[in-house]
Amino acid sequence: MVQLVGAGVLCLNPVGEVLMVRRADNGQWDLPGGRVEPGEETQAAALRELREETGLNGTVPELLGVFSGSDTLHTYPDGNTVAWVTVLYLCQGVQGVAQAADDAREVGWFGLSALPSARSAVTERYFHTLAARRPV
Repeated sequence: MVQLVGAGVLCLNPVGEVLMVRRADNGQWDLPGGRVEPGEETQAAALRELREETGLNGTVPELLGVFSGSDTLHTYPDGNTVAWVTVLYLCQGVQGVAQAADDAREVGWFGLSALPSARSAVTERYFHTLAARRPV
């Protein structure tokens, strides 16, 4: 097992919906994000992953939280397991039309009370952190 640094973005549109992507590797819904490349700033990585997975360009995001622990373990189809330390940003401004790309099978906007049920434990933590920060 290896530990990697990831960066992701929780995007909210003007009507309060959140952008989610369905992962191609396990079919679960998650937030756009991925590995931070060596020497890359986490904020730049989060915006790059947003663009790669959805085609959207984000505005300067604000830090929402840093997530690590047993619920961040992810086993890939090839059997490799990664322990992620994910820096998550909140972005309330995006430009473009969302389209699934890269390793995202689907992309969609969901109301916070109508999120898709196929989510990981760490994705649940992301939404609990958002709710604690700003009542929904």
